[in-house]
Amino acid sequence: MRYTVKLLPGNQVLQADEGALLSDVLRETGVNFPCGGKGICGNCLVELLDGDICMDKRHRELLSRKQRLSGQWRLACFSRVMSDLVLRIPWREDAILADQDSVQLYHESGDSIAVDVGSTTVVAQLIDRRSGKVLSSVAESNCQSQKGADVISRIAYAIEKEEHAEELMTLIRRQIGNMIDTLLHNGGREEVRQITLVGNSVMHHLFAGLDVKPFAAYPFQSNTQGLQSFSAESLGWNVPSACKILFLPNLSHFVGSDLLAGIYHLQIHKQNKWQALLDLGTNGEIVIGNREKIFCTSTAAGPAFEGVNITQGMRAVNGAIYKVETDNGQISVIGDTSADGICGSGLVDAIHYFLRQGYIDCSGTLCEEGQSELALTDKVAVYDRDVREFQLAKAAIATGFQLLLNKAGLQLTDLEHIYIAGGLGTYLDVEKAMEIGLLKAVSKSQIRQEGNTALKGCRELTYLQALQEIPEILTLITHHALESDSHFQDVYCDNLFF
Repeated sequence: MRYTVKLLPGNQVLQADEGALLSDVLRETGVNFPCGGKGICGNCLVELLDGDICMDKRHRELLSRKQRLSGQWRLACFSRVMSDLVLRIPWREDAILADQDSVQLYHESGDSIAVDVGSTTVVAQLIDRRSGKVLSSVAESNCQSQKGADVISRIAYAIEKEEHAEELMTLIRRQIGNMIDTLLHNGGREEVRQITLVGNSVMHHLFAGLDVKPFAAYPFQSNTQGLQSFSAESLGWNVPSACKILFLPNLSHFVGSDLLAGIYHLQIHKQNKWQALLDLGTNGEIVIGNREKIFCTSTAAGPAFEGVNITQGMRAVNGAIYKVETDNGQISVIGDTSADGICGSGLVDAIHYFLRQGYIDCSGTLCEEGQSELALTDKVAVYDRDVREFQLAKAAIATGFQLLLNKAGLQLTDLEHIYIAGGLGTYLDVEKAMEIGLLKAVSKSQIRQEGNTALKGCRELTYLQALQEIPEILTLITHHALESDSHFQDVYCDNLFF
C-alpha cells in the first residue's frame, strides 16, 4: 500500500510505500540529516500536522533530550510511514548568501558560471563576462547532506566503502549539473566559456573523486590539493565541450579554495598592510596576510554555529531566533513567526544576554544552583550543555586566530582590517561577539562583515586574467598546523572563559 506525504512550506507531495522510513522518503527533497540519518543527533525534527507516526522508547528519549516531547514533533530517521501525512519541515527554506553584485571586469567574451560548493549550501551564478552582470542565480542545500551534515561525517561515510565515495561524487556532480541547466534556462544563454568551482578541501576531493582518507588521520595532509580540470563530457553537463571546468586548488589541509577565492576578492595578496580573514563555520578557516606573506590555518570549531549539537538549535531559517536584545531579552525570529529554536547568531546574542544579566558566570556555569536551562520563550531555552558546546566552538576560533597571529609575529594593532565571512559572519552582532570572546579586535571599526567572500571571489576567478594570479597567491602561503603548536592547549583553555 502507498501513502502521500505532503510537505510544508511549499505543498510538495511525495509518495511512500507503507512502512517506509521517513528519512528515506525525504532524502531527495534536500532535507538535511546532521548525523547522516543514524538517529544520533536528534536534529531531523519534523512537525506532524496530520496523520499518525508511532514512537518507540528510543524515539521518545531523543525527543525528550531535544525538549520536543510536547506537541507533534517527530524525528524523520525514527519514523515509519503508516498513513497519509502532512508535515512541516522548519528548515526547508535556507537563508542563502547569494548576492547579485557585478563582478570585477576584464571585458572577456562569453559567459561564465561560478559555483560555491559549500558543505551546507551550493550556490551557482551565471555571469556575462562582458558586463560583469549576474544573469541568473540558483542556490540549494548540498544533497550530500543526506549522508551527513558536516565534512567529518561525510569523510567517515566515504571511507566506509569505495562505493560510498563514488556515491558522494555522483550526487554533487549531478546536483551542480542540474543547477547549471536551471541557470541556462533562466538566463537564456548558451555560450558558456568557463565554469569555476570553489569549496573546502573535503568538497574539493569529494567532487573530484579523490581519496579523502588523508583527512581522517594525522597529519591530515592530502597530496592532491591542486587545481582539478574536467571536461563537460566526463561530468555529464550540458555545456559546450570547449568549456573549461576548473575546481580551484586548496591552500592546505582543511583550508580550501573557498579561502583562496576570499583572498582574491579582498586582494589580500596585494595589500601593504596586514589583513585577516575569518570564515566562521564548522571548520573555521583563518588567513592573515599581505603582499609579502600569507599565513593560514583551520580549526575544528564544531557545528554549534550552525545550530547542530545545540538542544533546540536549528539553521538560520523560518522559526529560528536570530537576535536577542541585551537589555530585556526580547527576541527576533526569522519569518516573524513563533520561535521553534535558535540559530548561530541568536545563540551568540542569548549567551551575551545571560552573561550581562548575571545568569551565567565567566566560566560558563549557570549561576542559580541546580538550574540547567535558561528560557528565552515558553518553548525555547538555552541549556547548560549548549553553553559548553558554544564555549568549545568560540574557543577554537579565538585560539586559531591568536596562534596564527603569533606565527606571523603580529599583534592585533598590526592588522588594518579583520574580515568576517560566511553566514554567521554576515548576521553576527560584532560587539557582542567581541564581548564574549568569540572575536578579538582593537575596536569594532577594525572588523568588516563581508558576506560570502568565497562566492564573490569565485565570480571574479571565472575570468582568465584573474586566474593567472593564483600561482602568485599560492607562493605566499604558509600553513600553520595548530595540532603541532606547543601553546595550543594553554591558549585554548584560556579562551574557554567568557
